[in-house]
Amino acid sequence: MVVAAVVLALIAALAIVLVVNAVRLKPTPVVDPLPQSSAMGTDASVERFREMLRSETVWGSGDRTAFDEFVPKLRRLYPRVFETCELKMIDTYGISLLWKGTDRAAAPVLLMAHHDVVEADPAGWSHDPFSADVADGKIYARGAVDTKCIWAGLMEAAETLMAEGYTPPRDIYFFSSNTEEEGGDTAPHMIDYLKSIDRIPYMVLDEGGAVIDNPPLGVQGEFAAVGVAEKGIFNACIETCADGGHASTPSLEDATAKLVAGLDDLQKNPPRAVLSAPVATMLKELAAHGGFGLRIVFGNLWLFRPLVVRIMKGDHETAAMVRTTYALTQLEGSKAHNVIPHKAKATVNVRIDPGDSVGGALARIKQRFDEKTSYDLFEVCEPSPVSPFDGDEAFEYLRRVIHSVYPNAGIAPYVQTSCSDARHFARVCPHTYRFAGILFRGDQRMRIHGQDENLDVDAFKRGVGFYIEFIRHLDMLGK
Repeated sequence: MVVAAVVLALIAALAIVLVVNAVRLKPTPVVDPLPQSSAMGTDASVERFREMLRSETVWGSGDRTAFDEFVPKLRRLYPRVFETCELKMIDTYGISLLWKGTDRAAAPVLLMAHHDVVEADPAGWSHDPFSADVADGKIYARGAVDTKCIWAGLMEAAETLMAEGYTPPRDIYFFSSNTEEEGGDTAPHMIDYLKSIDRIPYMVLDEGGAVIDNPPLGVQGEFAAVGVAEKGIFNACIETCADGGHASTPSLEDATAKLVAGLDDLQKNPPRAVLSAPVATMLKELAAHGGFGLRIVFGNLWLFRPLVVRIMKGDHETAAMVRTTYALTQLEGSKAHNVIPHKAKATVNVRIDPGDSVGGALARIKQRFDEKTSYDLFEVCEPSPVSPFDGDEAFEYLRRVIHSVYPNAGIAPYVQTSCSDARHFARVCPHTYRFAGILFRGDQRMRIHGQDENLDVDAFKRGVGFYIEFIRHLDMLGK
């Protein structure tokens, strides 16, 4: 009886703790919020954006005509910006515009995007990908989301504020790369340039997160996800070797057999999943906007962390947020159907969790193959440092601006699973964040690089308001 009473008392105490922690889990308040903004783009700003989208700036095509015409087009669309700012071209087609502030000694802010886009085959599109047609309140075009919407938003904000006679309190660099989609050197060379003139930014804002209207975990309403880190990356070309021979006498030691067995083992035995601080914070913030059941779980991660990690591992999208991933993308074997080749090759695209490293991720691959295997790595980049987000002044400034434009949206950090130019800037600027101040509805983010990429007209107008407010209140940002 005594033991049973003690057990019941412990269960009751645990239940009380769980409930109390769930009740305490509330959305993180925005300290000293800015006034709710009514700033918006105009119909004219939408037309300028559409004209920008009609530039077929596909770097990988080899045709530079659209890039040659892009800056002259920008000069015509945004005359005040080009009259006020100092233009410097990085690697011929990268764009750097310096808007000088009143305090030239203060570290600058760098606001960036990229104007190159991936190719788009018109087949399968409901509108030509470079016509920028408007249908049902949406602009259909390659680059509408990735990321000419950001560059157009920045140009519109600057043009608007300049017309009001505004001068920023510190220098602002507007930077747009022409080679982001190709993983080119324009962004690193911009950093080299800033280093050479001793103008390392205090804060960098690039693409990555955004405001979405379909948050995970069944949470309703708008949610702003701010990237505070991004996974590292490398591609491993794996080549196995053996004697080769006729397909009538196969062996498990054949190059192809060894390659397949090693890759299968790699896929079936992924790295241990870890709930990093940014991801845990994101999940708690999501739960704070969700139902009581979510708050019970995420308000008590001290107890439910293993369960949460297991749930995250169960879906390929959420699994990518908690561990290093290995994606098999290319295979090469024999050129004949009845010949066992001397060599077999595969390419594995590796996305490295911020708690991991290139060396650790490569070591897991090597464990699956013998000493006759060779490895060729390319596009190698370590995971980015995690930018501060817990009470940090720069992050809080970003939250205040988001809240002023999207007052009902939840706001949380997250780890970006894709790559951006921000990874280069994060090496020199601790306050590097990945966030487009634009609402991407429904499947719009999923259509990046796909068919019928589109953005709502009203979402673009509202995004212009975000960049106006971000620049307008820079006197409240750090040192």
